[in-house]
Amino acid sequence: MPALVMVYSLAIEATYNLRQIDVNSFLGEADVQQKAVKRRASGNLAVARLDTGSASQRNRELRLAQIILAAQETFRENGYAAFATRSVAGRVGITLGNLQYYFRTKEELLRAALQAYVDQIVNDYTAIANQSGMSATRRCSALVERIFSDINETDLPKFLFEIWAFAQHESYAAVLVDDLYGEYRSNFAKLLSEIHPTLTHGECLARASVIVAQTAGMMIFAYTGGDEDKDYAEFVRVTKRSVKMMVDLLPQMLENEATLRGLPDLKTYGTNAGHGSIFDSDKHAQQELFELNLRQTGQDKLYYRPTVQVKRREVKINEIVSSAANLLATEGYANFTLARVARELGIPPSALQNYFPTHDDLLRSTTSALMKAYSDRYTDMGKPRGKPAMERLCEIMVDAFREAGNARACRFSFEIYALAQHSDITLELTRTLYSAYRANYVDLVRELDATATARECHARATLIAAQIEGAMTLMFGSKMQPPDTDRIFELMKAITIRVAHGNVATKSTT
Repeated sequence: MPALVMVYSLAIEATYNLRQIDVNSFLGEADVQQKAVKRRASGNLAVARLDTGSASQRNRELRLAQIILAAQETFRENGYAAFATRSVAGRVGITLGNLQYYFRTKEELLRAALQAYVDQIVNDYTAIANQSGMSATRRCSALVERIFSDINETDLPKFLFEIWAFAQHESYAAVLVDDLYGEYRSNFAKLLSEIHPTLTHGECLARASVIVAQTAGMMIFAYTGGDEDKDYAEFVRVTKRSVKMMVDLLPQMLENEATLRGLPDLKTYGTNAGHGSIFDSDKHAQQELFELNLRQTGQDKLYYRPTVQVKRREVKINEIVSSAANLLATEGYANFTLARVARELGIPPSALQNYFPTHDDLLRSTTSALMKAYSDRYTDMGKPRGKPAMERLCEIMVDAFREAGNARACRFSFEIYALAQHSDITLELTRTLYSAYRANYVDLVRELDATATARECHARATLIAAQIEGAMTLMFGSKMQPPDTDRIFELMKAITIRVAHGNVATKSTT
């Protein structure tokens, strides 16, 4: 097995050149075409290393590289639910039997492909973090630029969305993702410890966790936010400055701000008494939350007259949606079918089709209902009711951060991110949700800083929403590196206050 792993690593380095990059190219404004040339050049060097051994050995290694790359592309494009070895063989131009000569089973192939991809990411980021002859600040800057480049110029986000969801169902994928995020945070923590020698390991890890959450949230909004180019460019600019602030600011300037005192936190505020976690609510509460706005045209209008029959139908619809949402979270979009939902409810599929005729009808209604529950919840919390804007902002943050730590809520979100790549319905609904969710933060930012332009408010609100959304990634690697959630949240709160006021300028510490 070690020999196979070595072959996979060498082969993937030969063909998957996109992952190769010159660290120094990130120290200034690098041209995309120039970077592509350097990546191809480094890939050619890797190919040259294969020119050893017999011709049959070289052919085998190159074939392995082709198969693994094709498997990665199939996983990314088709999703974990539709991944098939026959599709991989077709991409490579070989028979299924020929492919099985190299990989006997689908699991064996997928395991090797995912391992190679994750190993390459870890190795690339670690190499940047450990680059010799550069200060820790410059290495940290180079690592941040590399991550931003991967988010905007490669298939990394689409791949990660899919593997986040897949990791909820396969233990080996969960281990891979845990290792990836463990190394990801450790790289930043080590750099921060060099930049700020007085910081404890826990403090460095907390800052690293916030940076990782911000970049993960940025990735989510980049692919599901539906922003115009200028709005997204401003969001990127604000996010980069925020990350730089997180790296540069001295501990007393970031963590002990007087403005934090008296604001809601995880201990004193807890989960909002009026808004229990949606996935942990009891059945009746869930039915109350999942009130649907279905199409009221044609025959549908008859069902929404204020009669006992209508009320019974609404109760049944809410019961179906509640079960469907939990099924999507626990078993994934691969098993989200009318037949499976009907079996969960103990009714025949034909009875379910009286309410939702097609799979898309059920998917749209389930996703829409749950997303609307979240949107309405935060809209209600953001309304001015005798509380200052900053207090309301922090209350929403506490509630959303708590929700990001709920395992079922995270699993549902991971499935939605992955499904949005294959379902236009889901992508449309996700963008609608994020637009409404972000609007709450926009209003609060505008209330806190009346001088900010509309685009500045939009960018700041996006970053605030993104870092909370990215907090879901704290669940990855949590067994190896248990997150100090209180400390991480306090850092996010301090960052949020500065971002909301547009105060993200820093002076470098080195």
